[in-house]
Amino acid sequence: MGNNRKKEKGGRALKTFIMFSVLVVLAGAAAAVYFIVFDTVTVVSDTSFRQVVPSGDFTSLMLKLALEGKRLRIVTIADRYFNSPDLFRARLASEGGSCVILTPVPAAYAVINSVDVSALLPDTVVIGIHDGTGTASFDVTLVSDELSGWTAVASALQADQGSMSRNIGLVYENLVDELAQGIVGAFPAGHITEMRKEGTARMFAIASFNTMDSQGIVLAMCPYVTGFASFFSEHHSVMWIVDYRFAPTVPDANLYGVVTPDLGSLPAIIKAAEKGSRTALPLTYVYEKR
Repeated sequence: MGNNRKKEKGGRALKTFIMFSVLVVLAGAAAAVYFIVFDTVTVVSDTSFRQVVPSGDFTSLMLKLALEGKRLRIVTIADRYFNSPDLFRARLASEGGSCVILTPVPAAYAVINSVDVSALLPDTVVIGIHDGTGTASFDVTLVSDELSGWTAVASALQADQGSMSRNIGLVYENLVDELAQGIVGAFPAGHITEMRKEGTARMFAIASFNTMDSQGIVLAMCPYVTGFASFFSEHHSVMWIVDYRFAPTVPDANLYGVVTPDLGSLPAIIKAAEKGSRTALPLTYVYEKR
């Protein structure tokens, strides 16, 4: 009886070992396909972009690209390369793959210093996230359509009747006047209280909270304002929806949502991109509730 039990245990152990070995072989084969066979899409980023874009967005992009037979590679350029156009060119020239995507800071540095990244990487489709002036530097220039994300915010809040029961604050400064008016226009009339920056950041924060308190505003939006950290030097109960670049500034307990670039749209853009096309396309934004 004891011998039979030992044989059964031994048989189960052998089956487990065989199954584990098969899984290891399959995982190794999958890894070989991913790292050797798949085309590479390289995202060239500065240190700040990696910190402010939600990590889950990159994970989602990696999975979507894998379904297209492409491998995502993220490269962070050290700050010293932004001190010399020659160093910057040399650093970019070392990159490759089927596609290279420059995030806003390296894209802007390339444009400012007249670096033709498309010519620098003749065998690679180069995509830059910049404004319409980037067409001389990239094969495809993605122009940020930030309003699309704030329109998504308006739709989401209107679908949630509880969020629209009171006025919503909008904090901004004159640099984004056009965007701010687009946000106001996305909401029903009378639902937005605008707070446009005047004076120092600290005084603006105090004045804004006084306005919110007097009007019973518990939810506020901020597409852009300098000195935004001044709003959190003291505790307030207001919840915030902010541009992704400001999300790290907001305490977790006060972060209601984030408007962020739609990285999920990149696989389709990459698939349609053509070397030498020098085209400009919109990069839409999405709303992520926290």
